[in-house]
Amino acid sequence: MTRQPQTCCLKVDVDTHDGMRDGVPRLLETFKEFGVRATFFLAFGPDNSGKAIWNIFRRKGFLKKMVRTGAPKLYGWRTVLSGTLLPARPIAAGFPDIVRRIETEGHETAVHAWDHRLWQDHLDRLGENRIRGEFARSFDAYEKALGHRPEAVGAPAWFATASSLRIQDSLGLRYASDMRSGAPCYPVFDGYRSTTLQIPTTQPCLEELLTQGLRDEAECVRRVLTPQPGVETSVIPLHAEVEGGVYNGFLRAMLRVMAESGTHVITMREWASDLSSRNPGPPTVRAARRELPGRSGLVFAPDNNP
Repeated sequence: MTRQPQTCCLKVDVDTHDGMRDGVPRLLETFKEFGVRATFFLAFGPDNSGKAIWNIFRRKGFLKKMVRTGAPKLYGWRTVLSGTLLPARPIAAGFPDIVRRIETEGHETAVHAWDHRLWQDHLDRLGENRIRGEFARSFDAYEKALGHRPEAVGAPAWFATASSLRIQDSLGLRYASDMRSGAPCYPVFDGYRSTTLQIPTTQPCLEELLTQGLRDEAECVRRVLTPQPGVETSVIPLHAEVEGGVYNGFLRAMLRVMAESGTHVITMREWASDLSSRNPGPPTVRAARRELPGRSGLVFAPDNNP
């Protein structure tokens, strides 16, 4: 096993109704057992997961991902049809008690989206008023559940535009986690320099490894925990629907390896506070949209050819 990084963050995205209802409580129990804290990025609005079916025609590699990850087994048929043949159900807005439980048990909460599917598939076509409205609805739902405003956001599918970054910068956030790969930075994208600290997700998702054909649990754990060159603190992506579902055993195996190696787990808020206290702080980095192995769409990431 590759030597583990000293410090990491666990970044949990909650994208679906069932992930919120069933996956989050399972994750909370697992984290309690291993004595670690995580940062949960919550989608609050309608679960329109079924609309992803149109990506078969729009995105290269989407069908391959669905087949190799076993999407119906992974997400369940109710989720696969949500927002199409079956009505969309609320995600975090439908479970305020679970939202409060996350914070009560010592974890961090942040905003992922209002309509996750809309952002992931149509952000490029949304005007600034609509983007601002998506933020406003999710922030209102967050504050209604928890009694305070969110301090961080993380874009669905690691997808951003200059407009979304500009609006994000007006929200007074501690940090955002919209990017994939690289060290914390202030990104410049499509001519706009963001003033919100970005803490990228540095490690691969389990679903990406499955899409690439990996099935051996130990090898998947090794790949997720192998630190990225030049990154001080790894940010490990988890999904309530995946590691809080049929792949909970993978998460437990990974946490055992982390415990045995002495890996220190902190929340992303703690990492952001540390970064903000440094002089000099994180650099400005030119960003772009890039392909990643195992993903069917482009992600917001440091530009490899600045």
